[in-house]
Amino acid sequence: MPYNRIKLLTLLLLLSVYGLSAQRAKIDSLNYLLKKAPKQDSVRLNILNELAYTYYSIDPRQGVELSKNAVKLGFKLKNNKAVATSYAYQGHNYSALGEDSLALDAYDKAMKIREENNDQIGAARLIYNKGLVYFNESDYARANDNNRKAYKVFEQAKDSFLMAKMLNSIGINHMYLSQYPEAIKSYLDAKRIYEDIDLINDKQYASILSNIGLLYARLEKFDQSEDYQKQALSFFKKNDFQEGVANALTNLGRVYNETGKSNKAIESYKEAYDIMERNSNERGMASALTNTGIAYTEMGQYEEAIAYFKQTQRIYEKLKNANNLAIVHQHLGDCYALGKQKNLKLAEKNYQTSFQYAKEAGSINLQFNALDQLAVLQNEMGNYKNAYKNKTDAVVLRDSFASVEKKEEIALLEADYEYEKEKSALLAAHEKEQAISNAEMERQKLMITGLSMGALLIVVFSAIAFQLYKKRERILSEKKISEFKTKVAETELKALRSQMNPHFIFNAMNSISDYMAKNDLETANTFLVKFSKLIRAILESSEKKWISLEEDLEITGLYMQIEALRLKNKFVHSFSIDEKVDVENTMVPPLILQPFIENSIWHGISPKETLGHIDVSVKIENQFLVCRVDDDGVGRKKNGAAQKGKTSMGLKITRNRLDIINQLKKENGSIQMFDKNEGLRVELKLPLELQF
Repeated sequence: MPYNRIKLLTLLLLLSVYGLSAQRAKIDSLNYLLKKAPKQDSVRLNILNELAYTYYSIDPRQGVELSKNAVKLGFKLKNNKAVATSYAYQGHNYSALGEDSLALDAYDKAMKIREENNDQIGAARLIYNKGLVYFNESDYARANDNNRKAYKVFEQAKDSFLMAKMLNSIGINHMYLSQYPEAIKSYLDAKRIYEDIDLINDKQYASILSNIGLLYARLEKFDQSEDYQKQALSFFKKNDFQEGVANALTNLGRVYNETGKSNKAIESYKEAYDIMERNSNERGMASALTNTGIAYTEMGQYEEAIAYFKQTQRIYEKLKNANNLAIVHQHLGDCYALGKQKNLKLAEKNYQTSFQYAKEAGSINLQFNALDQLAVLQNEMGNYKNAYKNKTDAVVLRDSFASVEKKEEIALLEADYEYEKEKSALLAAHEKEQAISNAEMERQKLMITGLSMGALLIVVFSAIAFQLYKKRERILSEKKISEFKTKVAETELKALRSQMNPHFIFNAMNSISDYMAKNDLETANTFLVKFSKLIRAILESSEKKWISLEEDLEITGLYMQIEALRLKNKFVHSFSIDEKVDVENTMVPPLILQPFIENSIWHGISPKETLGHIDVSVKIENQFLVCRVDDDGVGRKKNGAAQKGKTSMGLKITRNRLDIINQLKKENGSIQMFDKNEGLRVELKLPLELQF
């Protein structure tokens, strides 16, 4: 049921008196001063501006009228500075009313005056205000461009307060773009500035706490999210900042809804709505209504949800917000399609309306959602022709905005193709070597039979026996060489399989898909580029017995970057190369350290609760290249890897590779593992191999 049918009047009266008393008192005082200053002078102009600013969070329509009066008086007095302030406050009030185009126009007028007067700080504030308008229009990238421009000005002016304010806004836009590491860094930088300048009692500080809570909710850390939102709510209530109270209540409601407490979420949304309604903040009212409708939808109470979406629809139609109208009509279509009182025709109409609004807003994603749902519904209604057409159109739309998915699919096919080609080549080489070995053994048998038949001639037998002995030694030697080559081929094949582990490829693709599902296309694209480079580098290096240490470290670093992305930056890594090591001239087997690094990541760092660190160091000792992989993970004892007989396949393959190198180089390279209080250190000694 809509809010206005279930409000408790007594409670509303108490909240109204409590929530607006301080601001009303300030307005009453300013209105009294205005009456006492009837003369059209700068005193009256300053009072009008102060009133216009105060009204924007209580009655923005009145604020607009006051700002217009201030603009007229400012021009009359030729007070350009005050006129710029009047236009700025007019923009605030228009923004609160959802009149974004009028708000931008007012800010531009104020900007022009401030730039003419070389007021860089004032102009930067307006750039920030325009960024807020772009944020309300969901143009987060453009909003952040404005925030960064303003930040540079405040940084040059060494205005820590305004720098922190910009960082907070930058963090918000990063969060809505799903750039969570960048968002938390901006929030924490802003929080640190407020703490350094001892402004923890400022409402902007509480807003930062609320935003950090929002970020934790997106990361599904709901306990921490709830704690931050409650801290922010307590501050806003204590300082009688009603808009902040409403936002914190809405954010708390989202946490409750995500944790299965939909009824509690609805209570928070209702309280937030009442505050936004008293402040005439229609955008905030619509947000609360939409969230409530979604909560009822998730509870399966579709009839109740419809009532809220209907109210939201009227507000968004007034605000001319096509994007949000597309969302509302899509949810209405879901309710009519899934509710007890099914009305498939009405559901179809709402999906079609959703598509039209999405098209008007230029949202390809919302167009796809509407057509996809419409196709499912029309298929159920037996309208197969239209269902097929809409499904086809939906697929085309999806392909047009899912270019990252197409790149992922192409990269995966290329990787599979190259992997199978390389595997086939190695298998063919192995089979050829095996056939040669078997042929040599068969020839040996035939020769022995022939010599036995010629044993009747003793003199000839002696000569033949001598020749047979020499040939037998040669055959045995060739057999050993053949067996050694077979072992080399098998080891190379296993090494390639470990590097091109299908499980690793599958998990990497899943990680890319997960980033895309969260609409983090930038991270997904970064991941995909790094993954494609790694696959290509592995395939290229697999054709070589030795590669330069510089190339191998580059591939290893790329591998660790990808694993760090998969683990949400659970660890950092570093390389420590001794100055005596010529990385361009020193040669190593491709990815010889990869199995140890993989074990460090997944058996050492992954189970660890805190940030891990992996250090790869290389130095030269007594004609040996000493490579160490040192991690601070949980160690072998805690994860059970030190149990008797439990050796990883990667370690076995590396030992085989080292045995082959030792045989070829006539050296004694080794692998040693040292358990630490925290983590494990693996030391690999390779015979020093130089290119020149």
